[in-house]
Amino acid sequence: MVSYEEALKIVLENCRPLAPKKIELEDAFGLVLAEDIYSPENIPPFDNSAMDGYAVRAEDVLEATEERPVSLEIIQDLKAGTFAKTLVERGKAMRIMTGAPIPPGADAVVRKEFTIQKEGLVSILKPVKRGTDIRPAGEDIRVGDLVLKKGTIVEEGEIGILAALGIDRVPVYPPPRVAIITTGDELVGVSEKLVPGKIRDTNTYTLLAQVRKVGARAIIFPRIPDKKESIIKVLEEALQCDVLITTGGVSMGEYDYVKESLEDLGARLHFWKVKQRPGHPMAFWTLKGKPVFGIPGNPAASIICFEEYVRPALRKMMGYRFLFRPLVKVLMGEDYAKESKGRLQFLRVKLERKDHIYAYLAGAQGSAILTSMAAADALALVPEEVNSLKKGEEVLVHLIHFPEDH
Repeated sequence: MVSYEEALKIVLENCRPLAPKKIELEDAFGLVLAEDIYSPENIPPFDNSAMDGYAVRAEDVLEATEERPVSLEIIQDLKAGTFAKTLVERGKAMRIMTGAPIPPGADAVVRKEFTIQKEGLVSILKPVKRGTDIRPAGEDIRVGDLVLKKGTIVEEGEIGILAALGIDRVPVYPPPRVAIITTGDELVGVSEKLVPGKIRDTNTYTLLAQVRKVGARAIIFPRIPDKKESIIKVLEEALQCDVLITTGGVSMGEYDYVKESLEDLGARLHFWKVKQRPGHPMAFWTLKGKPVFGIPGNPAASIICFEEYVRPALRKMMGYRFLFRPLVKVLMGEDYAKESKGRLQFLRVKLERKDHIYAYLAGAQGSAILTSMAAADALALVPEEVNSLKKGEEVLVHLIHFPEDH
């Protein structure tokens, strides 16, 4: 039996970032860059107008005022996507729209609101300096600039930069393929009718949601009865994935065959049983270099073990620098006494802001209770050596949900 800290350390030591690959830009959102990105071109690629108005020579309008406007001949309209047919000579102007290229000869833009147009002429009511309302080529990014560093998460802004640079295939750490393997003769599908002695399979669906939430790819295998040969067959098939998660079958029951089946396949057991509640019988192996998580079958224990061990492991495999949920100090809003001494307790708590942020039990804390898991904002970590918490006492929590009012 190992401590929570020891178990987490072992897990992370045996999980490494996947080999980088290039994927389509539209699929890169939320993933982590595996290489530095240097700009192959300028952004913007040419001098362009920052405003709707008139492209002029600044020297032509130095004396312009509302009382004594300067009149210029309009020789062309320039909208975005078009280029000038000629240059802007003295006494001339071109009407220009935002984003259109600055025509040769012009060195400033006069905003539309400072002009009056009439019969092919524009009256300029205000002087401008050279460069006014012109976005120069390379203003944002220049050729050769390091624009995005390795390890950057590709979000909206990064997607925009890559698109602007014409980079349609992006080098990232790919999302791991995660096999979800559920065992148990007592389980039936969601749509199946319950008969005496049976319960519905919830873990497949909660694990599917958790894998998707972290950004990995879930592959669900058919539920396995408590038969060793069936378990071995599915485990062998699941090795096509990068990570294996089994739920159920890792306790000490007479028909809990997962541990035995993995050992028959040559898996290396790193730990079995953790000094924690819930999730005490959790196990971790490596099989053919791939991490295998043996998660308890009780629904709340399954969710919590994924949160605390599988989620940071998957994030490491995806190249993230920050692996864990935010860990913050809050105050207990009520007294709490441990039922299991000598184990780390994960408490499902709701958070409430008053003069400080207070944690309250989200409901019953049994390993099979899902309602308190659904209601929880955070998991409070009550250390092994602490047997009780008093109202107002500090406690560390992992934030698992982020309500807006927090």
